[in-house]
Amino acid sequence: MIDPSILAGFMPWIIFALASNFISTRLAAFIGLALTLILFLPNALKKTHTSMDLFGVIFFLLLALASLALSEGDIERLNIWSGVLIYGGLSIFSWATILRGDPFTREYARRMVPKEHWQSSLFLNSTKSIAMGWSTAFLGATVISLGGVLIGFKGSLTYSLGLVCMIIAIFWHRKVLAAAEADGKQLKEDAQRDLMA
Repeated sequence: MIDPSILAGFMPWIIFALASNFISTRLAAFIGLALTLILFLPNALKKTHTSMDLFGVIFFLLLALASLALSEGDIERLNIWSGVLIYGGLSIFSWATILRGDPFTREYARRMVPKEHWQSSLFLNSTKSIAMGWSTAFLGATVISLGGVLIGFKGSLTYSLGLVCMIIAIFWHRKVLAAAEADGKQLKEDAQRDLMA
């Protein structure tokens, strides 16, 4: 099962993407910031927030502040580039967590997996594989969004194609998770068989 909090964490980004397509990017940035804070603050108070939560707060705070400083013409240009900003920001963040050796998906997995398994190769490999899937989807959506801007496609088309990348990532996430659960079950059965032998 996919930890619902990872999908909830993406909601401000998705809503920003949709909102910036139909209303001003300035207002969409503040909506994204408000939603991110609503998700972040309860977790921060319990000290269970993730680096993705913190990144979202910083991203939307900077975007909201930048939108206040920009002229209406600059806001229009920002709106054209909003898909690249969203997916590019997520891509840079997610690949950075992989490169530093602690993929962002491990923080979510640690909420559902007992601590004694956190250093197992199964846990480390599956969480890295899931992170690679999401990171590839973010990168793909960034390229699609950038291509859309450069070619002049409408934002709704590139956002839709970007969301297809996210749907593929969800299926990849589920596939890797199911394989990890099956492998974990097999390892447990093998360990019990060895004890009985």
